[in-house]
Amino acid sequence: MDQFEYVMVLVSIIVGLGIAHVLFGIGGIVDRLSRRGDGLELSLAHAAWLGHCFLWLIMFWWWEYRLSTTVADWTMGLYLFLIFYAITIFLLQVVLIPRTWDGVTSLKEYFLERRVWFYSLFAFGTILDNVDSYLIGGLQYILDTGYVGMGLSIATIPVVIIGIRSTNIRTHNIMATIFFGWQIMIGFGHLEALSP
Repeated sequence: MDQFEYVMVLVSIIVGLGIAHVLFGIGGIVDRLSRRGDGLELSLAHAAWLGHCFLWLIMFWWWEYRLSTTVADWTMGLYLFLIFYAITIFLLQVVLIPRTWDGVTSLKEYFLERRVWFYSLFAFGTILDNVDSYLIGGLQYILDTGYVGMGLSIATIPVVIIGIRSTNIRTHNIMATIFFGWQIMIGFGHLEALSP
């Protein structure tokens, strides 16, 4: 096992926990929808942000492979940075999905009640993502993502401000849908092959 593989073990566990949390959450939603008399109001904003953050979690793990060739000497600071970044993306999933479904009757209301936490973590995660991109390939790597990649980072600023302030679910629906589509474009349009 080389240094990169050793470092990525804990990061992979955190990513795996995030994926498991999302899958259990979707299972909980399906369970609630299949019960009689135990309705659950769905939310486009909740679903789109969940899709966006789930893809972010998966793509984070994929992109980190580039560190296997760009980092020669691993430091505790870099190691802690990666763990902290993985935890931040994991927490986005935790904020979006209830741990227990007791009293949750509307995912729209659930999302609106937690929007300040969600958008704060979202902003922080975007900052960490830009630092991570710089570590992976420097400024050129960030510029190579083009308007699509850089636009996502820049658009995060007004989205976070509006998201924290607005209680209008239509506003959140629009922002979440655009960002989910944007994440799909980045993920499937700009992801390079798994090579150093």
